[in-house]
Amino acid sequence: MKAVTLQDLADTLGVARSTVSRALRDDPQISPDTRRHVRRLARDLGYHPNAAARALTRRHSGVVGVALPRSAPFVFANPYFATLLEGIASVAEDAGVPILFSASPSPDYERWLREGRVDGLIALGYGLHAHDLARLEVLAGGSAAIALVGAPARVTELPTVTVDEAPGIAAACDRLADAGHRDVALVTGPVNAAYARARADMWRASTEAAGMAVVDTAHGDDTQAGGAAAARRLLELGPVADAWLFGNDAMAFGALGALQTAGVRVPTDVAVVGFDDVPPAALLGLTTVHQPIRALGEHAMRLVVAALRGDPAPGHAFSTHLEERRTTRSAPSAPAVPSHGATEDVT
Repeated sequence: MKAVTLQDLADTLGVARSTVSRALRDDPQISPDTRRHVRRLARDLGYHPNAAARALTRRHSGVVGVALPRSAPFVFANPYFATLLEGIASVAEDAGVPILFSASPSPDYERWLREGRVDGLIALGYGLHAHDLARLEVLAGGSAAIALVGAPARVTELPTVTVDEAPGIAAACDRLADAGHRDVALVTGPVNAAYARARADMWRASTEAAGMAVVDTAHGDDTQAGGAAAARRLLELGPVADAWLFGNDAMAFGALGALQTAGVRVPTDVAVVGFDDVPPAALLGLTTVHQPIRALGEHAMRLVVAALRGDPAPGHAFSTHLEERRTTRSAPSAPAVPSHGATEDVT
């Protein structure tokens, strides 16, 4: 069945096509009676505006870009990004907003916006170089709707969705200390990544505050294979620290496999704690610091949609907490206090 066009409406009403178009846009120069007749006829005939044509006329795409500054193989192998994109897509679908997704080590954010490929953009704040951040701030001062996931290296006025990592990390270290751990090994993310260095510093500060010490450090690459390689290096160093902390869950997954291969028992010999709480963590019983990944994506997309509708909203800060599972042991129970008149066995 042939779709009803603007020209069909115009011919039926005996008016110009431009009049129909302006009436459907509620142009005040078109009389209220004419606007009512046009809308009623459009409804009766089942007319649906051509979104692509409207975008070209308005020189807007209506699309929101999601740019992740990592390679495609890395993104699709990491459950963190799958969960983040799930949150973004769920809000976009409800809002009727299409998404243009890119995974590239060096996204050209400015080109996407200047060429009109997208009207809005979600970027990882912690993955932005200083020059990219400066250009996005200029574009946001115009008509671009931009939101960041994670704080960039410097303060910005761009709407940003952040996570306070300190509560979850502190809780993890306190629980390890309560369980009797004193020597800790730390497996960090990439050494050249600001977010990985900041998270490693937080792990170190919290272990010290809990009365523990980081005795071994290995650098990973945020992948499962990188975590396995880091675990093997730690095992080669000699005496093994009895608690291992990881920059993300993916590296912790790899380490669990390496420990099993080496005959090291988890959590009897070594406790393992990750960071993120991606969906496979619960299945594997990984104790980890939970951050609300899906909610980060949802809120970032809400910020962009609001800005596109001319109703900008402020950023939002989420928190973290510890999810205790099978890769850590519980603190020893306090000895029972004998009741009055009872006697204790002495062996």
